[in-house]
Amino acid sequence: METNNYYALEEVMHLLNKSKSTVLREAKSGEIPSILEPGKQRGRQYPKKAIDVLVERQKKKGYSKPPKLIFSYSTISNLWSEVEIGRELYGDDDIVSYETLLEWRDINEEIFMSLKDEGRVVAYSSLMPLDENILMPLLEDKIREQNIPLNSIKPWTDPQLSVYVASVTVKPTGNEALDKNRGEIILKHTIQWALTVQRQYDIKNWYGIGATKEGQKIFETLGFQEILSLYNGERKGYKLNNSITPSATILNKMLEKAEAPA
Repeated sequence: METNNYYALEEVMHLLNKSKSTVLREAKSGEIPSILEPGKQRGRQYPKKAIDVLVERQKKKGYSKPPKLIFSYSTISNLWSEVEIGRELYGDDDIVSYETLLEWRDINEEIFMSLKDEGRVVAYSSLMPLDENILMPLLEDKIREQNIPLNSIKPWTDPQLSVYVASVTVKPTGNEALDKNRGEIILKHTIQWALTVQRQYDIKNWYGIGATKEGQKIFETLGFQEILSLYNGERKGYKLNNSITPSATILNKMLEKAEAPA
């Protein structure tokens, strides 16, 4: 295949002003022309002539300006902003250090996503494929996230993965309406990300911790089952088994709810 006739993924992201997850999703659904060799799940190529036409159509329709809010994989700089947001919300004792996040990213750089407003992180989320044996101690509060062993973090290509929904966090602004809107946006995009991951990889179970009433309600709405409760119900552990739960249907319902006008 002559590579001079095709754009790389990063070039398409730049030309169309779209995040990596959006380009991959739209390529898979057929909204962005792409070619994927038979038998492969990765390595799409994007025909230059077709992409150039889409770029010109965007310009004619006035879409040349990048969207204000962008959801994409977190850069090293973004991770520092996420640590600062976490420190503001939870204090030093309950956040994962910047150095640890970078070590996690060295193992799997596709476990952190952030919502950017004109380049500044305003919310973030994390989906972590972990060794099954570490998840119950996490849920039982026997270890904290900052103590997750490095060898427990898995690449997405491993079989029979268990995924930990590590965080969905919004930077507070003091504007209740704005914070709620950003919360709905980061939740919507994280659900879309989870659906994409579920389709692409071999995922056995999903786990999460509901440390607030709102978080517990979200997990339960998504079809997660409560498997433990601590501190008089203030902290609950949840599990979703893909083999028995129609999670894609449930997640799509949550998407519809998140996208509905207030």
